[in-house]
Amino acid sequence: MNLRAFCLIALLSTAAVARAQEPLPDEEGMTAEEAAQMQAVQDATQAYYTRAAIELAVGDKARDLALAATLLQFATQAPPPDGARASDAPSQPSPQDPRIDEWRRLASTRGGKDVLVDALLMQADTPGNTQRRDQAAERWRRLEPDNLAPLLFTASPATDLVAAARTTSRFDLHMYEQVRWMQSALQAHPPGAAERAILSGGEDVPPNEAAAMTAMGIWAAVGIPSMQAVTAACRGDARSSSPTRREDCRHVAQVMADQSDTSIGTSIGIALLQQIAATPEQRLDADERRRRQDWWMLQWGRVASQQPHDGSEQFARLLLDPTIGREQDLIERVLTDAGVALDPPAGWQPPPRAAVAD
Repeated sequence: MNLRAFCLIALLSTAAVARAQEPLPDEEGMTAEEAAQMQAVQDATQAYYTRAAIELAVGDKARDLALAATLLQFATQAPPPDGARASDAPSQPSPQDPRIDEWRRLASTRGGKDVLVDALLMQADTPGNTQRRDQAAERWRRLEPDNLAPLLFTASPATDLVAAARTTSRFDLHMYEQVRWMQSALQAHPPGAAERAILSGGEDVPPNEAAAMTAMGIWAAVGIPSMQAVTAACRGDARSSSPTRREDCRHVAQVMADQSDTSIGTSIGIALLQQIAATPEQRLDADERRRRQDWWMLQWGRVASQQPHDGSEQFARLLLDPTIGREQDLIERVLTDAGVALDPPAGWQPPPRAAVAD
């Protein structure tokens, strides 16, 4: 692994560490030099996030305050004690900086009908922010009643959630809208020269590219709702728990498979279609969808790996294109520009995946 890739993984993993305090890939096999580099990246990230959060909050704008709260949450999350990552002992919550909840409160109060503020407030990922997050999700749901996304962020029981989804027709997380806005905010508050050198692994990474990848990493860590309630409601005996459950589950699956703005939404929708398929035709349709989705994702990864900076330069450039509204639009552009067919060759099958119990 080259140094830049190592540092980028560490930077983008700050959010994951803040959420779950899980070990990074191959962490136990690191050399002393790699461990020191990892620590330097984490220290630089925390320092940068803290300063950027304070600078953003000074403006008192709703979006700025919501992002500032997220950055400070990451920056002030206490690391696990030595040996805790390798043990099964649950992590202990650390005291939260009171500014985090105050900034989220102000963002919620000042957000008005700005859906992006509510979407950014979904990044509240600590127990103390549950009520604020639920309020923002409900406000988002009222603003976009046809959107499944805010419904999945609520704390509704699975039965109520799946039934309430009947009136939805899209699964729009506003991912690229959030990432584009966060990129612009981070570019306005860039890391210092010393921090930038550490975070980029010594490479000369353009500010817009670094900000785009940081924004994407933040969103990927905290911008996706849990699908556990839906998958549980649509699995096995639960599908027969009410006369309408199977059709309600099929509607959720169809919405996500057909009208998601993210590839993960599409993938989850396809998985649900495979799970609830009741006829040979339905199973064939779901399997063909899965085959095409896997082809796209595998080819995207292959093409990106051949691009400068492992595709981050290309991603930042395409992010500026206003015609790219969904992640699927970006993937299609990447594949088309590379001369890759959008449909897999006849007979092509993806590598085996782990079986999921029904």
